[in-house]
Amino acid sequence: MALSDSWLKSNNGKARDKVEVVTDRDALSVRISPKGKIVFQYRYRFNGKAKRIDVGTYPLMSLKDARILVQKYKTELDQGKDPLQLKLKREDDYAKQPTVKEICDLWFNTIGINKVAYKDDYRAFEIHVYPRIGKRICDEVSLQDWSDLLFAITANAKTVAVKILGNLKMIMRWGCIHGKLNNQPIQHLKAADLNVKKVKRSRYLSEQEVYWVVHASLRSNGMSPKNKAIIIMLLFFGCRVSELRLAKKSDFDFQENIWHIPPENHKMGDKTHKPIIRPIIPQIVPFLKYVFSLSPDSCEYAFPNLKGKKYTMLEKGFQTTIPMYVSNGIKKIFDVDIDQWSTHDLRRTMRTHISELAPPHICEIMLGHGLPAIWGTYDLHEYLSDQAQAYEKWFYKLCAILDNHERFDIKGCISRDSSNPFLSSHDATALIP
Repeated sequence: MALSDSWLKSNNGKARDKVEVVTDRDALSVRISPKGKIVFQYRYRFNGKAKRIDVGTYPLMSLKDARILVQKYKTELDQGKDPLQLKLKREDDYAKQPTVKEICDLWFNTIGINKVAYKDDYRAFEIHVYPRIGKRICDEVSLQDWSDLLFAITANAKTVAVKILGNLKMIMRWGCIHGKLNNQPIQHLKAADLNVKKVKRSRYLSEQEVYWVVHASLRSNGMSPKNKAIIIMLLFFGCRVSELRLAKKSDFDFQENIWHIPPENHKMGDKTHKPIIRPIIPQIVPFLKYVFSLSPDSCEYAFPNLKGKKYTMLEKGFQTTIPMYVSNGIKKIFDVDIDQWSTHDLRRTMRTHISELAPPHICEIMLGHGLPAIWGTYDLHEYLSDQAQAYEKWFYKLCAILDNHERFDIKGCISRDSSNPFLSSHDATALIP
């Protein structure tokens, strides 16, 4: 008799006294064990010998798929080939299919290792992806499975889910290009599909807020000199926190007067493969040398973390508590509740205030951004002298802001403490605490 889905469903798992074999068509049959396990089988003759192949197990394999596979076996037989070899090849190919963890590890260790956020991105996979589906064959994970996983991550960590989605799309695309994967089911998924809306921050500090933040930081007895220096560096250079965290003293060349940020140390480095070159103006040199003197010459990092007696590189996220600490200081010193801000907002603050001091393309280069479209493709000039002029103008504007006690100090003039940078004059010694 011809098999049907309803017959298979009704007999699956149904106990019987002995093994039963029921034929379908085209030499396909099912073998039903006494416990009711149903296995599709293909019977044929090759070189005069009767053979039998287990095609698959119901319901993991449907009747339709079993019939399609049997037709492939019959084609092999018509070509004088033993269908068993095709089956063995399929099984071997299946065994070679990478699991989710295997393909992700391979990508992270070859392509992703060059990403600035490599360690954090990989750690996110270790925490959120591998425990759930790391052992499954990647090509067998459906869009629904990926969606369920990403929504589960989104419930507790939206930004992490978006990061993981972005990396997964790159991993699957890379896997398909190199023949390691056949499918990339999440290629059309976007952050919005996870109900994550990216809100662009528009927070930057006004001149008065710059005054409060810097003075409160420098007058704090509980804030480390390193963190005070980082606030000034972020505000003056408009650099990223990661560029300071990874910066080495050797990156600052006082002979050529440039700060060299290697590609692996900045956000766009894995795309551009180019360093960021920033000029060091004479006015900022004394401050930088003071910062380096905070750690011994044997310490390679410009802004190290001191644990016990050992200097180490700062860990990511160290800066998250600084704004709250400074805001508390502002409340104590100036009796003002400043709006919430982050260390990254200092970068936006610098970019906003220098707009009146330099052309837009110079401002963007100072931040380490690339020039747009064709302009960036053909114009590879570093504009160091133009950047230096803009930094000099920004330096004196900052000094003017920070020295303007009558305008910004609402509790009366703060005593001009010569041990704090930016508080005494506009010359180079103003930056030395």
